Amino acid sequence: MDFDFSNDQRALRDLVRKFVEREMPKDAVAKWDKENELPIELLDKMAEIGLMAATLPEEYGGTNGGVVEETIILEEVARHSSTVALAYGLDVCFGAVTLERFGNDEQKAEFLPKLASGELHFALSLTEPGGGTDILGAMKTVAKEDGDDYVINGTKVYTTGLNIASWIFVVARTSRDAEKPSRGLTVFLVHKDTPGISFSKIEKLGSRFLHSYEVVYQDVRVPKSSIVGEVERGWGAILDTLNNERIFVAATCLGLAQGAFEDAVQYSKERVAFDRPIGQFQALQHMLADRMTEIEMARLVTYKAAWMQDSGQDCSLPATMAKLSASETAFRMTDTGMRILAGYGFTMEYHMQRYYRDIRQLIFAPVTNEMSRNFIAQVGCGLPKSY
Repeated sequence: MDFDFSNDQRALRDLVRKFVEREMPKDAVAKWDKENELPIELLDKMAEIGLMAATLPEEYGGTNGGVVEETIILEEVARHSSTVALAYGLDVCFGAVTLERFGNDEQKAEFLPKLASGELHFALSLTEPGGGTDILGAMKTVAKEDGDDYVINGTKVYTTGLNIASWIFVVARTSRDAEKPSRGLTVFLVHKDTPGISFSKIEKLGSRFLHSYEVVYQDVRVPKSSIVGEVERGWGAILDTLNNERIFVAATCLGLAQGAFEDAVQYSKERVAFDRPIGQFQALQHMLADRMTEIEMARLVTYKAAWMQDSGQDCSLPATMAKLSASETAFRMTDTGMRILAGYGFTMEYHMQRYYRDIRQLIFAPVTNEMSRNFIAQVGCGLPKSY
């Protein structure tokens, strides 16, 4: 059992760490948050140093990395901004993983090299107004076959990253099976500018410069060549992508927690009260010791899940555990950070309030932590299904 990174993985971590310090210092991230806009050139720079290609095969311009490399990058980026990490993860998770595993040869040759070079970006249009966790029950978006095309009609919400994405993975029903709702779903890869697509921005508390949208699909005509995977077998592709999504969100939460932890420790060393640094008080030391321990435990299960997916093993249980553990840990860490910084943490001058706002959505997205616990109890403990 070896918990260490390889030489290449350590070099990747150091590369990303230097990039983050140089290209996205926390003061710059605060400015993007205030102005509500992600500079697209940041993703271009990530592509220039090979980060967009880090998980792709060599034949598509990649470096043959995997989910562990994805996790390393996401954790380091999220130390300064979970929002930038989410933008990167949309491309790597929904783009690279989905196409590499389920795309046909033509789709891989068309999209993966452009993803590696930063020429295009992806978004996922899955959640609908009638339900988030209940994907199968809420799915009302339909795609009907019409000659050589399919025509898509429906509405999606919380399609994130559409302000930078050029292509959308759209999940729609092509048939309905009352006995098995997971049948009949098909995944389409649709250009954002296709006629019939309209969208409106949703104002959010956190991750303010990676915008989320309500998207309406009205008689959107797409060719059959836009189908990713098999017709009416899209649920398998969705599940595989969602496992990776849980790992990428766990890695993002890890980085966010680590960034908040580092800020809180630094403040504890510098802030003086009663003629001594507040970090000398046992009450603060115990809080930080607990959070540091929790971060390390979440890190272990996250990298185990990443390693399992790279190894081709069923990672659904550890991936769900990782998302649950890392998000709850980051939630507690930001609360601890706000307590330690006190009045300063409540001001926009300090970064803790941004961490505090950004983690809130990752408690219930992309899957609620309550549903994560249901799944762990059902699959891990062998208990009856509770929903």
